[in-house]
Amino acid sequence: FYPFCHADIVTSLENIGLIFCKQEKYDQALDYHKQALEIQQKLYSSIHINVATSLNYIGIILRNQRKYDEALDYNQQALKIQQILYPFGHMKMAYSFNNIGTILYDQEKYNEAFDYFQQALKIQEKFYPSSHETIATNLNNIGMVLRNQRKYDEALNYHQKVLAILQKLYPIGHEDIVHTFNNIGEIQYCKEKYDVALYYYQQALKIQENLYPTGHIDLVGSFSKIGVILNIQGKYAEALDYHQRALKIQEIFYPSGYINVARILNNIGSILCNQRRYAEALDYHRRAFKLQQEFYPLGHIDMAYSFKHIGDIHFDQEKYDIALYYYQQALKIREKFYPSGHVDIASSLNNIGLCYENQNKQNRALEYYQRALTIYEKFLPVHDSNRHRIEHRILKLTGKA
Repeated sequence: FYPFCHADIVTSLENIGLIFCKQEKYDQALDYHKQALEIQQKLYSSIHINVATSLNYIGIILRNQRKYDEALDYNQQALKIQQILYPFGHMKMAYSFNNIGTILYDQEKYNEAFDYFQQALKIQEKFYPSSHETIATNLNNIGMVLRNQRKYDEALNYHQKVLAILQKLYPIGHEDIVHTFNNIGEIQYCKEKYDVALYYYQQALKIQENLYPTGHIDLVGSFSKIGVILNIQGKYAEALDYHQRALKIQEIFYPSGYINVARILNNIGSILCNQRRYAEALDYHRRAFKLQQEFYPLGHIDMAYSFKHIGDIHFDQEKYDIALYYYQQALKIREKFYPSGHVDIASSLNNIGLCYENQNKQNRALEYYQRALTIYEKFLPVHDSNRHRIEHRILKLTGKA
């Protein structure tokens, strides 16, 4: 009915691409959106809003494929077109600013991400009332950036604004309120205010239990978060119950295994280790590691946590040589995946230092503690408890405590 270069064919190609994207079939999605872009560029001049839309779609798919630099290029091309077409601003520009901010966030370029999210917010506030859901979404993005910059009080302020908007929009509950409760809980967790974090996680779970049937897959995240807090608080039996409920649901939905199952297995292993049920704990961590090897044959940062947990079991049993081996494996992976540094690298260095200290190899321990402190000083604020602990260990070993 239509020649290939027709606007209606573009619409169909984009719709098919969007479905593939939702199904996480990104290669197929990319193919359809690139076909759509090719037609758009023939139908219109290069400076056309439909061309910008196609560029944004392609950028989103590439971001989902973790091809961040390519994604950034497509989204920036889209923004450039929009800035020419809408010199006084437009909601479509806010969409592009958000897309670029999200890519930069994924790349851990938080200062740049913050700037793009702020620019998006500025446009949104011009076109929408302050209580609009779109503004809530962007306030949430800014809060996430601030949390990752460890600016917890500022982040909390943004997420509480989000919560106030959403509770007015959805007085009987909504999954976006669940996400906001969880975000506030995460911040309280980072601030080591575990009772407060637990309260927010429980509020999230309460809404989910009203929204979803028993055994819904989305309950897994809340069960796991509550389990982690209860473990920290030493309430091991309760913590174990929550993680086992999470595991049961995951195994029903993914009987042949799923990577999230590995995380739950590690959480259960950690509780069993705290209960000194070392043989059982080791079994859970090994099961987790086996799953990770199946899903990530080329390695993955999550594998470092399995090594770390297995190291913890041997450390608690005073098998320092074996613990040292596993902590070193965790360090290797973290250094590979975080080439520009990360607090988890410092955590591994600290664990290795503790092994050496317990083996009475004070000089070796000191070397690792000092390396850990250098990283903590780069990434953590002055009053952070991890920094204080490592500084105290260094002072103790140098006889200055």
